[in-house]
Amino acid sequence: MKRTVYLTMAAVVCAVAFTGCQKAPDAVEGNGIPHAQGDMEKQVQDIAAADDCGRTQTEAGKQPQTGWYQGTVGTGGSIININAEIPALTDNLSVITLKPDDGLDMDALHAFLDSESGAVEDTSQELLRYIEENDKENATFQENGDRFLYSTFGDHSALRLGDGKKEALFKFHTGAYYVDHDLLEKCHGIYSGNYSETLIMQDQMGEGSFSAERAKEILLDKLKAVGVGDIAMKEICYVKGDGYSYYEMQFVPVYDGIAVDIGSNSYTLGQVFPSGFGFVTEEGVADVNLMDFCGKAAKKEPVTVISFEQVLKILEQYLDNGMIVSDGTIIYDRVELNYYPVPNPAPDPDAIEYKSELTLTPIWHIYMPVDEYVDGGYYDAAGPSHICINAVTGELVVAD
Repeated sequence: MKRTVYLTMAAVVCAVAFTGCQKAPDAVEGNGIPHAQGDMEKQVQDIAAADDCGRTQTEAGKQPQTGWYQGTVGTGGSIININAEIPALTDNLSVITLKPDDGLDMDALHAFLDSESGAVEDTSQELLRYIEENDKENATFQENGDRFLYSTFGDHSALRLGDGKKEALFKFHTGAYYVDHDLLEKCHGIYSGNYSETLIMQDQMGEGSFSAERAKEILLDKLKAVGVGDIAMKEICYVKGDGYSYYEMQFVPVYDGIAVDIGSNSYTLGQVFPSGFGFVTEEGVADVNLMDFCGKAAKKEPVTVISFEQVLKILEQYLDNGMIVSDGTIIYDRVELNYYPVPNPAPDPDAIEYKSELTLTPIWHIYMPVDEYVDGGYYDAAGPSHICINAVTGELVVAD
């Protein structure tokens, strides 16, 4: 696993288009996914609007049961195999509109820095100038004709404090960064000697004298200052050297008990993916970076979520229509209910884009983790590693 280095000033997000869906006849493009016109679209709408009293017929002849589903969707050479735990439906899901959090002010930043020194320096204006220069440079055409455009959730604001040992900043009222230089130096120092790296699974979170569960508690205690009360882990790596260790954690925000996920291994232009990265030691947080992470729910519109059985019926439609191409080689072993950050529907921006709000909509997310995909050698398999179905409308959101 590569060592991760976090930048104080800016987070870099690489924008590439979604891939993995083949266009079907008589289809129109929307959100990077071909959407068929006519009867198939009407059938999907009817399935999503039904009261789920029918039964989905699968090649394996098995029905989704509470807690687990193992079966095959589709027929012939166009099939999807699923063997995964199915999350229970909750009655508190909504379409959520997020706004920048004005509570990320100077008082909150002092609490986040938690300085033990009396010499705290305010370098907010320098940070703002850097951001403006960085935006201008990225939006300027280079000699090869390229430029680097991306979307950021938030407003054009920034605050930064430091005392020589620690540094903390807020960006755009949606992002935050903190570093304890002494602790981070100890983490990096591990790599100068013998060390090991171990990927931690969810069922291993409580293991060890310094467990990943304990590291998560330390991290959450630090994030209280920025109003974060819950996170969902995406990947955890335990790095152990001679006499020192830390956890490298990748995580996402949680709203109403549901984790945020874009359901893809890539980004499309206009996509915002709230995410966090951190180094956590037994002594405390060495480094944490929150990007587009701290949005505050300004509006919630309650919705009725389709069942997983309805999702299976809808998948059959997409397989028959060719909007999802799969030969059944991949066995999807993860099914989640996630909140999906809806990309900006406007045309491609002509400058760095600051989005004043971000919409989260519930999705059914069927996938194989990227490490399993790589280790299993599925590069030549016909089938996306991620399939995301809008959990309200049944629309195909992602097939990547």
